[in-house]
Amino acid sequence: MFQNNKPCGILVFLFEGWIQYYMAKDGIGRPRDVTCEDVLTAFDDVDKPVATGTLLAEMLDVSKQSVLRRLQELEEEGRVERWKVGSRAVVWWPTEES
Repeated sequence: MFQNNKPCGILVFLFEGWIQYYMAKDGIGRPRDVTCEDVLTAFDDVDKPVATGTLLAEMLDVSKQSVLRRLQELEEEGRVERWKVGSRAVVWWPTEES
C-alpha cells in the first residue's frame, strides 16, 4: 500500500477521485453533504410540480444551506429553475432537460 512512506498509485487515485466527486467544482472547500444528482433525484419523490429548499433538505436529511448551494449550481447549469413566490419563499423545479 505504501512505498518509501508514500501512498501507492491506486490509493492516491481513489482519494483524488473522492475529492473530485465530493468537493466543490474547483476542488476547494469541505466535502459535500449532498450532490447535485441527489437533489435532482429527490424531485422524483415530491408529489407537487415544485419544491422548496426546506422540503428537499428534509427529504435528503441534510442542511437547507447544502441543498440551496446545489440548487444554485443546478440553476447555473440550466437543470432547474426557480420562482420567488413571496418575500422569502422560493420554489424550484427541474427543467425539461433534467
